[in-house]
Amino acid sequence: MKWIRSVLILTVVAALPAFAADRTFELTGWAARVDTNSDGTFNSPAPNQPFNINFDGKTGYGAGVNIFFGNRISLAVDAVEVRRKSTLKPIPLITTASFSAGSSRMTTLSSVLQFHFIPSGTIDPYIGAGAAYVLFDNVNGRGNLNVSSIDFKDDVGLALNGGIAFRITPHIALTADGKYVPLKSSAKAVYASGSTTAKVKVNPVIFSGGLTLRF
Repeated sequence: MKWIRSVLILTVVAALPAFAADRTFELTGWAARVDTNSDGTFNSPAPNQPFNINFDGKTGYGAGVNIFFGNRISLAVDAVEVRRKSTLKPIPLITTASFSAGSSRMTTLSSVLQFHFIPSGTIDPYIGAGAAYVLFDNVNGRGNLNVSSIDFKDDVGLALNGGIAFRITPHIALTADGKYVPLKSSAKAVYASGSTTAKVKVNPVIFSGGLTLRF
């Protein structure tokens, strides 16, 4: 994809200056809240009825490394994993009942080129953009919708990033970070009598807080 190539080119260009004098890289352990903003409709084959699928936001954990090129430019590579709870709702809703489909793992791997506004300050705000690769575990079906499983395809998308770091000591900081990854994942609902495929909006918003070690 063109925008992925553009990010890689910008990364190479940013690597040309000498490393910053105050830090060359950072390691961060994240506690993350992921809101998946998910929805999708499966038009199931007869005699099964169509249904919506939604995911609840969950808290997970992750880690990352941030490599500095020059004083203001860095490349942040992060991984965050959460277990999301799935809910299936029949269409049309004859009742208000919904069915839990259990939980499954979602792992987001991101690579973002960041610009730091006050790199040597006690408070260091930044913005960035790059790419994210999202991995999904399959969802096991439950309830009376005759769904045995929902199989999600891993997907890649744009990652928009912003955050702020609060320096405690020259080598320790607290970092608050946010990422938005707009994408649609192809998903297949498997029934006893067949299967159907739909595009499911995922669009995770990842709010993270972490302890950062600077080197």
